[in-house]
Amino acid sequence: MKHHVLIESDVETQLSDGAVLRSTVYRPDTPGQFPVLLTRTPYGRDVAVNSAYFNPATVAAQGFVVILQDVRGRHGSDGTFTPAEHEADDGAETVAWAARLPYSSGRVGMWGRSYFAETQWRAARRRPQGLAALAPGICAAGNADNGALFRGGAFELGSRLSWGQGSIALEEIRRECEGDSERLARELAIWNELDAGFADGSAYATLPLNDLKARATGFLQSVILPSASEDPGGELSRAWDWPASEAVPLPTLHIGGWFDIFLPNTLAQYSFQLEASRRNEAPRPSLILGPWSHTNFTGIYPDVAFGALASSAAVNGLGDLSAIHARWFDHALNDAPKPDMPGALVYFMGENRWRAFDELPAPDASVDLFLNHQGSLQGSLGSSGEARYSYDPRDPVPTTGSATMHLGADLAGPADQGAVEARDDVLTFTTLPLEEPLTVFGAVTATLFASSSAVDTDFIVRLCRVTPDGRSIGLADGIVRASWRDACAGDGVFRAGPPRRPLVPGEVEEFTISLWSTACTFDAGDSIRVQVTSSCHPRWDRNLNTGARAADSSETVVANQAIMFGPGTPSRISLGTLTGGI
Repeated sequence: MKHHVLIESDVETQLSDGAVLRSTVYRPDTPGQFPVLLTRTPYGRDVAVNSAYFNPATVAAQGFVVILQDVRGRHGSDGTFTPAEHEADDGAETVAWAARLPYSSGRVGMWGRSYFAETQWRAARRRPQGLAALAPGICAAGNADNGALFRGGAFELGSRLSWGQGSIALEEIRRECEGDSERLARELAIWNELDAGFADGSAYATLPLNDLKARATGFLQSVILPSASEDPGGELSRAWDWPASEAVPLPTLHIGGWFDIFLPNTLAQYSFQLEASRRNEAPRPSLILGPWSHTNFTGIYPDVAFGALASSAAVNGLGDLSAIHARWFDHALNDAPKPDMPGALVYFMGENRWRAFDELPAPDASVDLFLNHQGSLQGSLGSSGEARYSYDPRDPVPTTGSATMHLGADLAGPADQGAVEARDDVLTFTTLPLEEPLTVFGAVTATLFASSSAVDTDFIVRLCRVTPDGRSIGLADGIVRASWRDACAGDGVFRAGPPRRPLVPGEVEEFTISLWSTACTFDAGDSIRVQVTSSCHPRWDRNLNTGARAADSSETVVANQAIMFGPGTPSRISLGTLTGGI
């Protein structure tokens, strides 16, 4: 460590509208001026620290002023919290304030993950004086209709309700009930009862979902549950997407995970910064993409452990993410030599190692695997046929792993799919054991030719790795709400414009589903498996098969589904593949 560290609490930033935001400042206990590393959080500046991700004390000891600030209306800061509304202006003013501090060099970098990362993009859109670098991790901003709020037309039920209940509601209750102990006790009792319902799953099962308003506290009532009644592609989605909708002329370090709920955001933000660098409008960005979820950076899950070097505490022998942040910011803000790290460091599951690239490559080939008779998955089309199942919204397939974040017993990440695949409403299609390794890399897309007895329903496709011992591990998945199939045509990613269109019962149509992206080497002896089903609850809200939203209705019908395959209806999964690395 280069410096002893001085920690100052409740350092105030006076904003132009009179609001006061409060921060904890870690800085070298040494005369001089140092670059500032700022993060802004709604979760409590002194409890929202993950030392393996970013340790403010050890980073400050390397010669930085580290500032952790409560955003407006949260914990120590004044005002009223409205998600995202004030972050651009408040963030820009805070950056300018930080650049003027007597111990500041005048150069400010921003860091942090999830909502912290969103505040970086929002501040950057204002181009504040002094802002010189960004390091967004598992960033919330962007892709509102591709997993942040909605996915394939379905509502991201589990993550949205869990964020409102588990991350935001308690502090809102404390502030609303300040000075009124009786009201505080009542509101906490309401919160506790609903929290128990999330823990055992019964709250997610509520139909209509809007009935939860009677059991919820203010923030869930006024902000989260109303969004379940909205359509993708609307004003809410546009506001969510705005901060990360264009490149910034700054060096950027992007950190993401294959099982993160915001994986497309990390990839999209890295991509547009890379394109800007090719136009000489920004420095070349850096990327670290690990086998991580939104809240788990260890690389260790109940059914899969990727090894010590998969952890954020020891990234490929480069040290923990705190040390990586410090070296990267030293180069970006102090003009120190470029750190000895690649432009893109990507973890490949299966082979369980990191690969290094100058920049994130595109796949160098692709493979189509076709659904076929008797649950087979083949590299060529077979004869025409179909596979059938029935989907009952009253008995949905339970979410089991994947890129999730919801309260309850289920955990994100690669998970054993044995219990899921034993259900009658889940179809599986599996290759023969591979004769040689195959590295699947990049975007994964499924095309289904299917019919339903319902006027609306969902189709979900999951990619799994089946090991020689028979275990099926989920790697990536996606959903399309059938009535939104036109908006998801082409690559499975929802794009606003085409309206909802009900199904004609019994009529075969084409559906495209994005499973996002992955990087996994299937070894010789492994098999590739595709699941097809119609629910994944509580990750996504259930399709009631009636055309009505789960937010507004409790009426359900059973949908009889037919998945077609063969020359005229080539249902398939399309996989990118990769061979090289450094």
